[in-house]
Amino acid sequence: MDDKVRIRCPYCTRLFRHRAQRIRDGFQLNCEHCVRLITFTRDTEDPFMRRAMKAAQDTRLALEAKMTADRQASAAAAQAQRDY
Repeated sequence: MDDKVRIRCPYCTRLFRHRAQRIRDGFQLNCEHCVRLITFTRDTEDPFMRRAMKAAQDTRLALEAKMTADRQASAAAAQAQRDY
């Protein structure tokens, strides 16, 4: 699973990708193309920024669910190994 989300710069309108783990309310980063500072806020009017924040949140939840499932599977395998 890819842990990056697409972001559309509100200034130059070009797309770039950044790690979903970092994109949250109040996070700031520079656009890779125009090097202007982008601030992510929950109450933005820009639909592309809201979409990026939602995609980042969904990606974080999916990664967390995958880690939990992997942890449970390894615990079950360890338990089966001990029972054998």
